[in-house]
Amino acid sequence: MVLLFGVIPPVLLLAYVWRIDRVESEPAGLVLKVLLFGGLSTIAAVLFETVGDIVLGLFGIPENTYLYAFLDCFIVVAISEELVKRWAMMKAVWRRPEFNYFFDAILYSVAAALGFALIENVEYIALFGGEVALGRLIPVHTICGVFMGYFLGMAKMCEIHGNLSGRQTYMVMSMLIPVLIHGFWDFALTTGSDLLTVLALLMVLCLTIYAFVMVHKRAKADHPLW
Repeated sequence: MVLLFGVIPPVLLLAYVWRIDRVESEPAGLVLKVLLFGGLSTIAAVLFETVGDIVLGLFGIPENTYLYAFLDCFIVVAISEELVKRWAMMKAVWRRPEFNYFFDAILYSVAAALGFALIENVEYIALFGGEVALGRLIPVHTICGVFMGYFLGMAKMCEIHGNLSGRQTYMVMSMLIPVLIHGFWDFALTTGSDLLTVLALLMVLCLTIYAFVMVHKRAKADHPLW
């Protein structure tokens, strides 16, 4: 079950995104390196989240409240996980000569996100079994990776052209949008609210379609960063 629901889906999804990168295809070894970095970044995420929960506990907010869930999901979990995934991508390829086309940013960000998701899938399914297996197929990490990659591609272009203010803006956006998506998804599931869960599922459905279209559009119209 771990292999079927936890490992195979992220690997197949990454292979699919890599295959549609036809204008200037990326080396498979480098894509796998980013996947590995994304997986290893789960260690840092656990550390950040542990510290974050300790700090959050110092405020004395009851854990069974919406306020605690909001702060934990958006500030502790979403920021920690999106930050380490972005770090994994940038650490692996930001200065590499292979990172020279716009779609590369999306591909590598998705690779980091799927590496993270793969390890998280294995952990959750090993701990909770079949009751969470189907839920791990919902591609929230992938959606966040697509949006993060788009904004990182814009940031890289600004960096190359010496537009430092533009780079800063897009770097912020590369965190802000994924954190909002990730945070709301976790918040809806954590609270157990039927209304929020329905809204979160609709959000994921719409964003999955949007991300699918964006990935194909950007792959087809790929261009150098300079």
